[in-house]
Amino acid sequence: MKISRATLSAWIGIAGVAAVWAGLGAEAGAEAVDFEPDAETIGAFFPQRADPDAMRKRGFFATGLTPVYPSGAACFEANSLFASTTRGDGSGRTRRFYAGYHGGLDIPAPEGTPIIAVADGIVVHLAEGDGIGGIGVVLQHAPEQTGLPVWTYTEYKHLREMPGLEIGRKVKRGEVIAFVGKTGTVGSRAYGAAGHAHLHLSAWYGATDKFRSARMLTPKDGHWLDPLALFRGPPAASGEIEKLPTAAKKVPLPYKAADGRIVPAETKVVWPLVCAAK
Repeated sequence: MKISRATLSAWIGIAGVAAVWAGLGAEAGAEAVDFEPDAETIGAFFPQRADPDAMRKRGFFATGLTPVYPSGAACFEANSLFASTTRGDGSGRTRRFYAGYHGGLDIPAPEGTPIIAVADGIVVHLAEGDGIGGIGVVLQHAPEQTGLPVWTYTEYKHLREMPGLEIGRKVKRGEVIAFVGKTGTVGSRAYGAAGHAHLHLSAWYGATDKFRSARMLTPKDGHWLDPLALFRGPPAASGEIEKLPTAAKKVPLPYKAADGRIVPAETKVVWPLVCAAK
């Protein structure tokens, strides 16, 4: 039986979710806990209660990382990077959410394009689609699954429909987990009646596997992660990345090819949309 996180919370309350987590088949390593977020956590992670100082303390600022797309493949390209103040079309972002900064990166693609897991991981959160993020799913990744020395979380938003995933389900790098959609964008001030089909990819990390999952997922003592840092490798901290020389901030993207090849073969992570042959 498939039970969404939101439905489970409605049945038994947030505190009860952790108590039945194992009963839903969650794998070791995914540990939902009930904790009261402090002022800094709220300011850093809650979009409409954002505080720029708290955001910066938790790594929510532009790092300078830029993607380098493979010369031998045609990949869907990001057009609005992490902590940008503009959308892909150049328009400014509203200050109603995260003080006008972008909490991820956007990759425009036709509606129905398959979205793949960037790394091995486990499903830890499902968003039902109310709000500007639309339908979404969050995966948790252990350090050995990404090569980063922290527990990471990747969020995939604006999905076409709720994916057929259960909380606790293990996924593999490159596995199709959802499809590009425009939920959360249709009828919005930014995109109008037509909406905008794209994948929004966010990433966070924490020192442990503990997190709070209510309406949104928040890692315990968590920090924001520039999604491009997933593909670059350590360091994860935005402050350390910011200090890197310019050349070290160019990030060649590993990817999954349309024929199923992983390029390069030894990578632990891949771009979240399959790249076609040129």
